[in-house]
Amino acid sequence: MNTNFNPLVSIIVPVYNAEAYLEQCINSLVNQTYKNLEIILVNDGSTDKSQNIIELFASQDQRIKVICKNNEGLSFARNNGIEAATGKYLVFLDSDDWLELNTIEIALNDMIHHSCDLVMWQMIKEYKDFSVKVEGPFKEDRIFTNETMSELYKRAFGPTGNQLKEPQLIDSFLSAWGKLYNSDLINKYNISFIDTKSIGSEDILFNIHYLHYCKRVKYLHKHLIHYRKTETASITKSHGSTLYPRFLNLFDYLFSEIRIKKLDESFFIALNNRIAISMMNIGLSEVSPRNTIPSKNKIINIKRYLNDPLYVNAYSKLDFKYFPIHWAFFFILCKRKNAIGVFLLLKIMRLFIKK
Repeated sequence: MNTNFNPLVSIIVPVYNAEAYLEQCINSLVNQTYKNLEIILVNDGSTDKSQNIIELFASQDQRIKVICKNNEGLSFARNNGIEAATGKYLVFLDSDDWLELNTIEIALNDMIHHSCDLVMWQMIKEYKDFSVKVEGPFKEDRIFTNETMSELYKRAFGPTGNQLKEPQLIDSFLSAWGKLYNSDLINKYNISFIDTKSIGSEDILFNIHYLHYCKRVKYLHKHLIHYRKTETASITKSHGSTLYPRFLNLFDYLFSEIRIKKLDESFFIALNNRIAISMMNIGLSEVSPRNTIPSKNKIINIKRYLNDPLYVNAYSKLDFKYFPIHWAFFFILCKRKNAIGVFLLLKIMRLFIKK
């Protein structure tokens, strides 16, 4: 490795009933080419054989630190891991995912060589029978600093201008996994996760808080993490009626962030675009086959969401000219509060989403 020292890297893995996948996950960590690791396995009240697997690995590798706790959810488990971590750098990994064996070496080399506060990389989405290399929002290696760093930070609030051409990529760089963080920044500014049951997506807010303090960020156009597409992996598996109020809470946090940090008007535009685009996720979760209420009730719910003043305002300010025609059509229907049309388009979208 092209560094003059070997800093400790802490890898935090929340574990909840992951016996089917846990061995592959942990094996990808203990066999990393970079060896100076602290592997923190947080058993969040598992009721299967996850603890047995954890104990077996811990008995064989002294780099593994085990935390056992009552079930409180992903955010609390990650926060427990942060409190226990002693590494200079920090990585989050879900217990059903795994890393390429040279991931930490590659990311750490870039972090140190380019004096970065954050390094992020791309994922391979793993379905049951096939894999897909997912292309993120940036098509090559990039370093963000000064003005481009400010634009990256703003993009975390929401897409603007040409970024609206691919609304489906709105959160493609905002997961907590697939990143190498500087622990000093997290601890200095007391950055932590808020429960997803409250805000719908704990990763977005965590990364927005973190990015505010970053001076240099490296984006690696390398696929280094394998993201397993399971029954619980997607936000769209929540019902719209539960996702909708969580997103409203998230937006409240983001509006407060803009005001507290005294960010300029362009950040409000970005956030309004996020709000408008969020109807895609809320709607997809509403029409999910896992939501067993009658279609009539789903349409009534969609109508209610579209009549929310927050969404009415967002669509009134949305610049439709950047969207491809199919997305423009969808969001125009949203603006017109055409709940039946939105419902039908969402059902068509669902056909292209692996159940």
